[in-house]
Amino acid sequence: MLFNYLKIAWRNLLKHKLFSFINIIGLSLAIPSALMGLIQIVNYYEFDKTHKDGERIIRLITDEKQVDGKITNWASSPVPLANYVKDNIVGIENSTTVIRDSRWVLSNGIKTKNLNTIYTDQSFFELFNFPLSIGSYPTTPNTIVLTHETAQWFFRDANPIGSILENPKYGSFKIVGVLKPFNGEKTQFKTDVFIPLTDYQNNNRRTSDWSSLIAHTFIKVAKGSEPSGLTKQLENTSTQINKLLETDSSRKSLHFKAQFLADISPSKDILENDPYVQDIRSIALNFGFQLIIILLASLNYINLTLARAINRGREVGVRKVAGATKSQLVLQFLIESILISYIALGIGLLLLWFIKSQIHVSWITWDIDHWGYLLLLFFLLNLFLGLIAGISPSLILSSYQPVKVLKGAISPASFGKIGFRKTLIIVQFVIALVYIFFIGHAYHQITYMANDNENFHRNDILNINLPNSKYQPLVADISTLKDVQSVGYTSLSFGNMPTQVSIKNAKNLSPNSAFYYAVDNSFIESMGLKFVAGKNLVNSSSEQPSPLVVVNQKTVEKLNLGTDQEAIGKLIFLKDSIPATIIGVVSNFCHYDYEKKIEPVIFQYQPSLFKVMCIRASSVRDRDLLETSIKSLWAKHNPYLEMNTVWLDSDLYERYYPYEDMQFMGMESIVIFVIAILGLIGILIYSLEKRTKEIGIRKVVGATTFEVIKLMSNDFIKLLAIATIIAIPLGIAIGYFMNSFFIFNNGIGYLILSFLLAIVIGVAIGAVGFFSWKAAQTNPARILKAE
Repeated sequence: MLFNYLKIAWRNLLKHKLFSFINIIGLSLAIPSALMGLIQIVNYYEFDKTHKDGERIIRLITDEKQVDGKITNWASSPVPLANYVKDNIVGIENSTTVIRDSRWVLSNGIKTKNLNTIYTDQSFFELFNFPLSIGSYPTTPNTIVLTHETAQWFFRDANPIGSILENPKYGSFKIVGVLKPFNGEKTQFKTDVFIPLTDYQNNNRRTSDWSSLIAHTFIKVAKGSEPSGLTKQLENTSTQINKLLETDSSRKSLHFKAQFLADISPSKDILENDPYVQDIRSIALNFGFQLIIILLASLNYINLTLARAINRGREVGVRKVAGATKSQLVLQFLIESILISYIALGIGLLLLWFIKSQIHVSWITWDIDHWGYLLLLFFLLNLFLGLIAGISPSLILSSYQPVKVLKGAISPASFGKIGFRKTLIIVQFVIALVYIFFIGHAYHQITYMANDNENFHRNDILNINLPNSKYQPLVADISTLKDVQSVGYTSLSFGNMPTQVSIKNAKNLSPNSAFYYAVDNSFIESMGLKFVAGKNLVNSSSEQPSPLVVVNQKTVEKLNLGTDQEAIGKLIFLKDSIPATIIGVVSNFCHYDYEKKIEPVIFQYQPSLFKVMCIRASSVRDRDLLETSIKSLWAKHNPYLEMNTVWLDSDLYERYYPYEDMQFMGMESIVIFVIAILGLIGILIYSLEKRTKEIGIRKVVGATTFEVIKLMSNDFIKLLAIATIIAIPLGIAIGYFMNSFFIFNNGIGYLILSFLLAIVIGVAIGAVGFFSWKAAQTNPARILKAE
């Protein structure tokens, strides 16, 4: 019997090809996003499964209770806790402390990268499986280990061991090891670099502070240890630590608990300071968004199925007269729905494979260990989808009375009010337009950041890492090349976070922080900075630092130096005691981050800090030819040292334009838009079938095709107009909201929004016009004869 139901369902799909095509395409476009959501969920359950003796590794978490009784649950703990429990709790085999810093910056002079960093000790690599490719683990201060991906980014295939990377705040770090490639998507320890915990302890004063919950403490218990015994000892530890807090006049108490490694991801509870770990509630909300897209596609299926209800109603009447029961009819319609959902699943899997091969987004995981569970979830999700989409039409269609159906007493009006479907169309198009407007705003700002040439001049600037302190002969040769306009020097190229210094305008005042660049006057000219007062740095070939500085307007404001012109000639102090005279003031500009607030900036001639040669070239078409000429000169002066170069505009474009992310977001906006169009087509077909007799009569009495199209399209154009009126202010509001996060922005991209709106509305009106025209072409004699 089941085989017969499948055969009938397949015949119905072939008989109604257009409806089947629309249903299948709508569902297949929505399915990949849900499948990706399922992949991420399975991935969360596979975190940190590769570590030896993982069942004996425990993270110590903290409940923080304030004096008013408020309790905050933390995934982190105090820095000294790891050593304390190892020395005072029985059954602890090993312990380690992890401190994360997501704001670290490292530079090799030419390339600078913002990095996720982990401070830890040797015990960490004993507890967790992060094997080395080359070198050794960091044990002494100012040594680091890079991940394989980070080493590739800085050095490509060259051996980085022994190379130095600079941090603008903490100085130089020597690379002593590189990890083997590891799946950073399947661990809570997502990082780019490991640094010895001693560096953190040397640079911070809070390492012995029991009230500061900034560390993550992991322990490995001995074999055979009972969890109940550990719980009791942790309670005693909490009591002892709270006594220390009382002596420090702390108004809170701490309670430490054990969390097994397998229970960390996904988290059953919402914990503060729990990076890269998703809690179950957040997972449900994220997956719920994907299900909304599925729901929209399912509603389209319902609309299109009910649009065919007149024909299916006659089928139901005949089958009921022949003896079919309601349950048999319900089962038949559900099987049709499930069949469509599984055909859509097949197409959706092909689309998913295409997305995986073509769009490489860093935050989407594809590497799954338990594919059997995942495929079972795919199967169950699609079964659920088929049932949800088919249950309503099947109950409605199977409830028809044969006498009324065969007499023609059933009409589409009995399937539900048109108002619901109109509302659905409006909601779908508002969602589609708002999401597309969001993509348009993102594209507008990202394109601005990737190509901005207003804040400073970035076109035709070639940056070269200075080889050593004796670079003048090389620069003299480079300056003779016809395409080289000028050569300047800087401690760090724009686009990277520079070092900071303290500034004040009197020794007895509190210092302010300012970004600092060591530059010469040619660099400032090459960057095209706009002077609002004073003049550029003095041209100099001295090896001594200059007592003159150029500042931005924010420095004048921060130090209360009066107007920009009044600031010229005034004395300020760098690093508390070094005097410097302001010789020029430039306009505020974005030198490294469009989101950050404007901060004071200081430019000073100090050749001992120069690390980058900045060449301003003419607008050459063949940049490779110029680079080849410079490389030949480099080889002449530095035969045993490889030249490291980058074009500033290309470097900043690659840094600011996330091509893969934009591709993915664009793909999702197209999916939502197509689903909305399918919903429009469904309600349009419903309306046209309902008004078939009206169309025939109007044509008989002399109505032209254009008049029929206008009549049929009028209601739908109104729906699109309502959706547009609602979506436009929402889209503009989203634009202003997004721009509020960017101090330097390019305003609202009204031209882009208008272009996107024209495309969406144009396609929608085109769909309405096509189906209205098709209905207007129907032979009125055939229509009225059938009626």
